[in-house]
Amino acid sequence: MRKQWIGAIIAGLLLSACSSPDNQPQQAAPEPAYNGPVVEIGGADPVYEPLNANANNDYKANGNSYKIIKDASRFTQTGTATWYGSETGSNVTASGEEFDSSAMTAAHPTLPIPSYVRVTNLANGRMLVVRINDRGPFTSDKIIDLSKSAFDRLNLTNSTRVKLDIINVAPDGTLSGPGTVGTTVAKQTYALPSRPTLGASDIGTPVLAAPPAVGAAVKPVDNSTLNTQGDDANGDGSAAGTSASTGSGFLQAPKPLPSGVLESSTPAPVSAQDDAPMSSSNSSHTAIAAAAPVVAAPVVARPATRQSAPVTGGGFMVQVGALANAQNAELWQKSLSKRFAVPGKVQPNGSNYRVQLGPFSSRQQAAQLQQRLSSEAQQQSFVVSASAM
Repeated sequence: MRKQWIGAIIAGLLLSACSSPDNQPQQAAPEPAYNGPVVEIGGADPVYEPLNANANNDYKANGNSYKIIKDASRFTQTGTATWYGSETGSNVTASGEEFDSSAMTAAHPTLPIPSYVRVTNLANGRMLVVRINDRGPFTSDKIIDLSKSAFDRLNLTNSTRVKLDIINVAPDGTLSGPGTVGTTVAKQTYALPSRPTLGASDIGTPVLAAPPAVGAAVKPVDNSTLNTQGDDANGDGSAAGTSASTGSGFLQAPKPLPSGVLESSTPAPVSAQDDAPMSSSNSSHTAIAAAAPVVAAPVVARPATRQSAPVTGGGFMVQVGALANAQNAELWQKSLSKRFAVPGKVQPNGSNYRVQLGPFSSRQQAAQLQQRLSSEAQQQSFVVSASAM
């Protein structure tokens, strides 16, 4: 009898174990909610994109096999980073896109393409979001290849340690994953001021359909004869004083601008109150101009000075900078030419390579492009004479 009772108890325990919910598959416990400070970071703007059909297959490189990560939703990695250009001999990335050294992009050997990661410089805490659209690096001591712009914005060196955290993007645009903890991605959209109506020149460069109205009389300024006494004491257009200012800046430069340079990207305004003649014959006109609001002379409407003889053909170029690497200069020039729909070239100058856009047949067209470079790309530039090269 005792054995029968023991058998019944064991059978009951087995039946209860089979029906217990503890035997069902268990979901991983959710991570505790983050309640710390949230920092806004910049870089690429994560958007939902389907996986690239041609860039997510397992592959071999430099004798090593690489398997693409199928589920990268919790991916993190720590190591050192490097930057890369077009040393592979091709400007096309593994995603089939054109490589752009100024974009917030990167290459990773095994993350899905495309995907987004938050890169943190562990030495200074700087963070940036980059978009993975290429493969590499293929060395054991590096974990990610960044574009030159992303590398510089993080203030990295080739020995600085970084941390990668994935940012998952759902079809509805919501973000999740380790790369969103403690940070929010700044939207890269900015409201620009309204512009005048633009037409198109023969070479596709936007030009003003008509000069803007100027509310006060202005005189052309000769850059080589700027002085501290701008009033006309003789009443005949000649300057009363010739002593150069000892200050610095465009309007107080003690020396003329360098040979070939016509004007900077931020020319100082010239007003009627500064340069209008002060003779008794036009004193009433001067009083009216002084009472009216002073209006800066727009760059595009400024008459040519005695130092700028008219140049036929493409006599003006807009120079945006100079690089020591010819290949990087070519990439920069092509990127700007494509973005602003203007031709350009790289001009060798000793050990440097000048990146220039143009040519333009008038300084007005060059100044138009300067304004676009400043407002749309925050890029400083200056106008040079093509004949001075």
